[in-house]
Amino acid sequence: MLELQEKLQVSLSGSESIDDGANHYVVLLATGAADGGKRATLAFSLACTSQSMELNTLVFLVGDGSHWAYEGHADGVHQKGFPELQELIDSFVELRGKIFICSACDTACSVADGNPSEKMQRRSDIHPRGLASVLSHMIGGTSVTF
Repeated sequence: MLELQEKLQVSLSGSESIDDGANHYVVLLATGAADGGKRATLAFSLACTSQSMELNTLVFLVGDGSHWAYEGHADGVHQKGFPELQELIDSFVELRGKIFICSACDTACSVADGNPSEKMQRRSDIHPRGLASVLSHMIGGTSVTF
């Protein structure tokens, strides 16, 4: 148990400090491209809306949702009635929203087509973080998962 606590402290030490005020909102995106980007579009639409409402919003990409962290993966993804996914991601960043990717998922998912010598390029505005940094943002806040 002590070893787990030490690992969590290391994860937290690498995270940005998060204030203890209310209005924290976490959008957890765990779905990749299998649905054509529908859940990712909904997730980033919600994130843009909550950030516009002055909620301290964080998008956390985990598991299959890590797919959206890499350059070009959101290009051309468009769901009827919504802006293109790439535009939603860019808007969220422009609104000063933060996007994190699970650090373990980033390591596992960044390999291109199963070739370990070839890594995909992660977007420069998406940063790897441990799960503890997301939990610290959820304390006293709200979360939704797509």
